[in-house]
Parts: sequence; structure tokens; C-alpha cells
Amino acid sequence: MKFIIDKNILLEGLTNVTRAIGTRTTIPILNGIKFELTNTGLSLMASDSELTIRVSIPEKDIKKIENPGAMIIQSKFILDIIRTMPSDIIHFEQEDTSKIKIYTDNNEYSLNCYDINDYPHISLEESKEPIAIKSATLKDIINETVYAVSTQEVRPLLTGINFKIVGDNLECIATDSYRLAKKNVKLDNIINNAVNIVIPGKSISELEHMLNNEDDVIMHIFNNKILFKYHNIEFQTNLLSGTYPDTNHFIPNEFAYMINLELKSFNDAIYRASLLAQSKDKNIVRVVIDGKNMIISSSASEFGTTEENLTIECSNKEKLEIAFSSRYMLEALKVIKDDNILLLINSDDKPILIKSVKDESLIELILPVKTY
Repeated sequence: MKFIIDKNILLEGLTNVTRAIGTRTTIPILNGIKFELTNTGLSLMASDSELTIRVSIPEKDIKKIENPGAMIIQSKFILDIIRTMPSDIIHFEQEDTSKIKIYTDNNEYSLNCYDINDYPHISLEESKEPIAIKSATLKDIINETVYAVSTQEVRPLLTGINFKIVGDNLECIATDSYRLAKKNVKLDNIINNAVNIVIPGKSISELEHMLNNEDDVIMHIFNNKILFKYHNIEFQTNLLSGTYPDTNHFIPNEFAYMINLELKSFNDAIYRASLLAQSKDKNIVRVVIDGKNMIISSSASEFGTTEENLTIECSNKEKLEIAFSSRYMLEALKVIKDDNILLLINSDDKPILIKSVKDESLIELILPVKTY
């Protein structure tokens, strides 16, 4: 294998594929990146057996292809090596079956490689009925829901996002059982076969970093995996097995309190109150709603107390006291793009719904916390 390539083109490809390199893999060769050079271009692939990413660099973007071939180059240093190379043009030359020379006019590396024959065969097959979605839409879906997935492996299904498609409606839900994010999107086309899958949150978070709001993402869905194709990137992840719990009954349809308030003012007040709420597991703040007045407070025995008033619009004049996790609230507010939000509440022990005033496609929910 021998070729010459532009540093920035290779660096972009390596940055994307190394997202699939696992930190705890028990298969040593999966710590490597598969370089496969043909007369039509260069393919870079990395996998941790659950997530696989392949980036294809066409022949027109390679300075010179001299000898096709394939090698498994260790990933540990390759990204830093390429990033810090002193030249914009980089040469790759296979020295033997287990060594690759990477060099410019002023420096050179000779790296040991894995045996190409030991690399597992990974199929990135396409389905007969692919589904197209705008990359900007998919990016929004991920951003607005993935924060709510569980980080606990006790309930594995809750560590993923539930994608459900019926007709042209895509519904995406994430929950850790203490909070929930639900996004509804209209697809451009009607899908003949209903879809109900759970995509690992860790995997789809990596995909979000690669999307730049241009063109469509093509999804190829199978029983146990999903392949996303975008530009020159193929991103395949295993699906979580099992049936995602029905969360619709957690979302109320009627509310005793409908509160309209400015997002920034509320967010900043919650943040300031959270500074004294030092309990890392809960970060509790208390809110009193009394007519057009909202009082946000928190306390810590070793630090002191804080209290702040906000003017609001509320549909109910009866006084209500409620407490919740400031961290959960701040993470929910972070993904809303509107200037004003609605807080929809029934009582101090029922879910709090957070919605944008203008965007009906996103619903967020957090559970209150009893403080007595």
C-alpha cells in the first residue's frame, strides 16, 4: 500500500472513524483502523463490534495512488501523529506486512500494524426500503432527546432512544424514568412498514457530531442493527433488543397550572439557585407559584440560602409549592430554541411538562421531588 494524501482530508476521515474505537474492547485488533486502498479511493474503518464507522475518500481527493493494499494501523497515536505532521502533504508506504511508514519531507514514523487477516468481516449492507431524513432534522432529534437517556445499565433499553415510525410520523422518545423527552417529526414520505427500534444513546450521540445540516441521511433498518449513510460516511450500530416501555400514560393531557415565562430569565434564575444546591445527586431547587409571582429558592446548610423573584403569566391563582432537580430542569431548557416556554403542572407530586410556546413538536417532562 502506497499513497500520498492531503493532511486535512485524512484528518477529517480519521476524526470520524475513531469515534467507533472502544475504550474497553477485549479484542486487540479492534484498537486498529482499517486502511483499504484501491484504485478508486481510500476506505477507513473502525469498529468496537457494536458500532462501526467507515469513511470513503474518493480517488479525486487523493494526491497519488501508487500501490493498492490494506493494513490495520493502531489507532492510539495515529490521530495525533497526522494532526501534528509539519506538512500538508503526507506519504503512506507499506514497508512489510506488519509495518507502515508515514512521512513528510521533514519527519518520518514507522508504525507496527496488526495482521490484516485477523480483522473481523463486517457487513455494511443496505435495506430494500431505506428511509430518508434531513440531516438538520436528525441532528435536532438527537440533541433534543439524547440528554434524557439513562446512564444506568440496570435497564438497558432506557440507555437508548426509541424511534417509532407510523406512516410519515416519526416519534422519538428518551427517558431515564425520572425525566422524558419526546420529539415528533413529519417525514417527507410515507413509510409502508411500521418501525419500532431502540438506538443506543452513546452511539447516536457520536453520529450527531458528524452531521452538518446538509443533505439527507439515509437510514437502513434491520432487526438488530441500523445503518446511517451520510455523504461519505457509513455509520452502523447494533440496536438494543426488547420492547421499549409505553410512556404515553406518563404525559398528562390536562393541567391545573399553565405558566408562560421567559426562557432566559427562568434558566438564569434556576442556574443561580443551583449554585447553592450542592448535592450532586439531586441539586434540588424550590419554586413557589403565587398568581403572577414565582419565587425560586435553594439552600445548603454549609453555604446559605438564595431566593429570586420572577414575574410570570399563570392560569391559576392558587398558591403552589414544588421542588425539582435543577440539573434536570437546566438540561431540558438547554435544548429549547424559543424565547418563551410553558410550564404545565397539576400538583407538587405530578410530572412537570416543559414546552416551547411556538414549537409543538417537542415535549419534555421531569418528575418533582418531595422535600418533606
